[in-house]
Amino acid sequence: MNKEQMHQIFAHYIDNFEMINNKEHEEYYKWQVCAEFKNLMDDALGADTEDFADALYKVKVCSANIIDSYTQPFYGLVELARKEPETVQQMFSDLYSDDKGNVKVQMQLIKDFFDQCSELLDKYYPDSYLYKQNSHSVSSYLFLYDPDHHYMYKATQSQVMADCIEFYDDWGTGDNIKLDVYYRMCDEILAGIKACPELLKTNSSRYDGELKLNPGKLHEDKELHILLFDIIYCSHVYNLFDGITFARPKSKEKQLIVEQKNKAKSLLAAYDEAKLAVDNLDEALMYFASSIKAAGVVNHKMYGECEVIAVDPRYLKLRIVKSGEEKLLGLSVVIANGIISLGTDEFKAKKDLYLPLLKKGESVPRALEYAAKALEPYKEYLD
Repeated sequence: MNKEQMHQIFAHYIDNFEMINNKEHEEYYKWQVCAEFKNLMDDALGADTEDFADALYKVKVCSANIIDSYTQPFYGLVELARKEPETVQQMFSDLYSDDKGNVKVQMQLIKDFFDQCSELLDKYYPDSYLYKQNSHSVSSYLFLYDPDHHYMYKATQSQVMADCIEFYDDWGTGDNIKLDVYYRMCDEILAGIKACPELLKTNSSRYDGELKLNPGKLHEDKELHILLFDIIYCSHVYNLFDGITFARPKSKEKQLIVEQKNKAKSLLAAYDEAKLAVDNLDEALMYFASSIKAAGVVNHKMYGECEVIAVDPRYLKLRIVKSGEEKLLGLSVVIANGIISLGTDEFKAKKDLYLPLLKKGESVPRALEYAAKALEPYKEYLD
């Protein structure tokens, strides 16, 4: 993800905040709708069967132009509720079932909702292009009801935002998008929002009366999901991308980018594993060098008792007590092969712990070099 361009968008949003929320545009109405939607929907879900359609219509009116476009998916549900109120009422009750924060469960609830809507449309409006549900409409029913736990999806605006910030994971198109992928993008943007003090300060000003908003309660938006959608929406509608140069890759290009990103992640994991091995080996050799230096004397498998002349994490210089002859030995080699010992339980335990790394010796740092070299061409694909 291109965080620099994401923060440019934040800066443009801040600069245009008053314009976006003036009497001409009133984009703050999303906060007002969210403050009202849940209560009205709960009233509809608790209404008697014969009153449900009228109660649902009030919810539809409350949602203003957020959901319905020329296809009128929400109005279609009102019309279907006049024909089968119990069915539509149960559909919404099921959609709002507790998914326990599991996006996969949420995706299944959405699919079930889609399927039931399609059955009703085939039954009552088989040849009509009106009233068809889409990913935006169903995500909106969830979002407006509980914005703290859901994200709203609007295809064009979301895709342009993804291209600008270079989020190329594909969530698909059509009725059943991969919600987990879209949510992952939203989570990353949201983390950026929460780490931007200037943006948070600007957002909080919509509550302090300075904007002189039309009367109406504003949703608290504790998790800032409404703000997130407002940024995605307004960036496209009010061209907050102005001055930001970015490409709009086609599907095949995006697929290649995703493949390269996945390759980069795999190579980074290999690099991290190799780096950990080097760090562990360094830690082991530092311990052995320090222990041997402190002991001053070691037992050599062939030469017997030897005095320690010098030792570092690479080499060990000894003087054989019996002959006075001096020997320069590789530290990792003599420890790994049990050639020298201190005769202490701790030394033996450490040797057993680090033995797999000690046996690899010089191949451990070489593996890190190879991993770094392999990763280098893919570093640009790392987030």
